[in-house]
Amino acid sequence: MKPRLAVVFLKEIRDALRDRRTALMILVASVLTGPVTLILVASFVSGLEERASTLRVRIAGAENAPALVNFLERADVEIEKAPSDYLARVKEGALDAVIVVPEDFHERWLAHEEARVELVHDDSRTESGPATRQAERLLAAFNRETAYLRLMARGVSPSLNESTKVERVNTATPRQRGAVLLFLIPMFGILAPLLGGMTVAIDSTAGERERGSLEPLLANPVPARVFAIGKWLASWASATAVVTLTMAGFLAAARLYAEKRLPSLLNFGVPELAAFLAVIVPLAAFTSALQLLISTYGRSYREAQTYVSYLATVASFVPLVVMFSGAKEQGWQLAVPVLGQLMVLQRVLRGDGLSSADALVPAAVALVLAGLAVAAVARLLRDERIVFGRA
Repeated sequence: MKPRLAVVFLKEIRDALRDRRTALMILVASVLTGPVTLILVASFVSGLEERASTLRVRIAGAENAPALVNFLERADVEIEKAPSDYLARVKEGALDAVIVVPEDFHERWLAHEEARVELVHDDSRTESGPATRQAERLLAAFNRETAYLRLMARGVSPSLNESTKVERVNTATPRQRGAVLLFLIPMFGILAPLLGGMTVAIDSTAGERERGSLEPLLANPVPARVFAIGKWLASWASATAVVTLTMAGFLAAARLYAEKRLPSLLNFGVPELAAFLAVIVPLAAFTSALQLLISTYGRSYREAQTYVSYLATVASFVPLVVMFSGAKEQGWQLAVPVLGQLMVLQRVLRGDGLSSADALVPAAVALVLAGLAVAAVARLLRDERIVFGRA
């Protein structure tokens, strides 16, 4: 049985490699898309952090607020004079935020009256967020200092103004914070096996059925289960290759660029790569078998491609739902395909310890379901309506 199984496996691999355009498209999409996206995200985030770390404000009418300017200078804040057309430049995105001081600010401030300033910004532009929040924090600090000085001038302790002092204790490590930025890697890890095994699964079932080559293939004195297992192994091998290339691309991107820009946040090295492959390869076995089963019902390549695309759509929604729903992790989720793998992958990125259940339950469920799907494919290959029914 093994030699015949190897023959079927190699036959499907050769057929898949003949379609060089599709293979090239899959390789380019898997190797380049994810890593390039990670580089863009790292560049964007590092740019935001650089802006946030640089204390700089732009003020229009700084001469109207000498006390505010003195406070900012004592805080080592770089003050820039805003141009006269600051409003138009903020709308264009040329300026992030501008503090506008009216002419009567200093007189009202000295008189202990309400002295107002305007903070002009465009919250529709994400890149302006750090500068806007920085200006707000500096203005809030100026208000606190003014309030303290006025209370002390009246002989009142400033602590009376704050009955409860809140000190924030952040338990998240830099690596755990960086896992939020690396959400792309688990997402591509889930989608890569679907993309990698799709072509082989469709072509070896619906494609052969459409071309009429499935009938003479099954006419050979070989059990249908051998053909089903051989086709599944070929699809699984293709999916595993694409997953490996995709994760290796992320590793290269993290090593060459991302870790240099955000060294304390982005941690994706060889140990993480090995853990990801250990989690995703069993998932690839399940997705390949399920794609093979779905494609077997297709009477043409295009029809099977439509059916399989539904599976990819459902799988792609799982990371998004988990990300935006705020659902908490629970033990039963490990037994749900895709959801369990995603949970474990996120724990790997966060640097959390993995239990034996994290390693075994998702893999065991995926392999059992893959075996059931392959058995169903073998049964369908013995069905005359599947073998001889063509569009």
